[in-house]
Amino acid sequence: CGRCLRESGLYDGIDVVVPLPLHPFKRCRRGYNQSEYLAEGIAAELGVPVDRQSVRRRRNTASQALKSRRERAFAVRRPERLAGRHILLVDDVMTTGSTLLACASEILRAVPGCRISLAALAVSRRELGVRE
Repeated sequence: CGRCLRESGLYDGIDVVVPLPLHPFKRCRRGYNQSEYLAEGIAAELGVPVDRQSVRRRRNTASQALKSRRERAFAVRRPERLAGRHILLVDDVMTTGSTLLACASEILRAVPGCRISLAALAVSRRELGVRE
C-alpha cells in the first residue's frame, strides 16, 4: 500500500501522515484504530512521521457514513505541528467521503496554511458509480 503510493509520485512532498481519529471511547472498546495501522505503513514507505496527536474526534458518534457534516466532531488541538505542512490524511474505508472531508475542513479551518492530500484503503462501489 505505502510502496505503491511512494512509487506513484503523487505523494512526493508529504511532510506528515495523520490517521483519521477515533473517539477515545471507541478506540478503547475496539483496542485499535485501523486507520493508524494504514498510516504507519504509508509513513514508513514515504519516510515521514505519523502524527496521532494533532487531530482528535470530539464526540463519540455512531458510524459516520450517514451523518451530515454538521454532526461530525473533529478538532485540531496542536495546529502549530501542522502549520505549513503537506498532510496526508488516511482513512480505512471511504464510503461517501464526508468523514474525510469534515476532518480535512476542520484542519484547514484551524491551520489555513497547510495542504492536505487524502488516502483510503477502500472506496464504496456505490460512490464510484459502480452498480452491482
